[in-house]
Amino acid sequence: MTTMIRDATPQDFGAIAVLNVEAYREFAAHMTSAAWEAMHTNVSAVAEVAERATFMVARVTGELAGSVAYCPAGRSNPDIFPPDWASVLLLAVSPRYRGRGIAQQLVEACIRRARAEEAVTIGLFTSELMTTARRLYETLGFQEDGEIPRRHGLRYWRYRLRLGDATHR
Repeated sequence: MTTMIRDATPQDFGAIAVLNVEAYREFAAHMTSAAWEAMHTNVSAVAEVAERATFMVARVTGELAGSVAYCPAGRSNPDIFPPDWASVLLLAVSPRYRGRGIAQQLVEACIRRARAEEAVTIGLFTSELMTTARRLYETLGFQEDGEIPRRHGLRYWRYRLRLGDATHR
């Protein structure tokens, strides 16, 4: 199985929104219907997120298997991230492709991009329900950086990975 990762195009946005809903739907059973509706709206807002971030897609034999949004430093949500942090947003892998390392490849692509742009830190946020994602982030070296305000009735934490001074790699 060969996974191809590339930047998404606007033509991919509809499929990414569908993928995001498919990937995040497992959390609906643990949320109120109003909270799930709000999360559904947020994870579907691909074109809006693409105004400040670059989506990358993972394809396996041409089929969309996963996606992630990379937000460069200075364009991340200032309510969550310091202005000099890059960030990872909306990581999603189709349930059919889980367990194949696609999420890790997508996050590593974001880390490479942040390093290439000489970001000193890359951050992300994740909820109490996303235990598999939190383990992945910690395996990649991200460290919990504190709790952020609740979203969708859930506890969320910010994570960071210090990339260091790009001139001393």
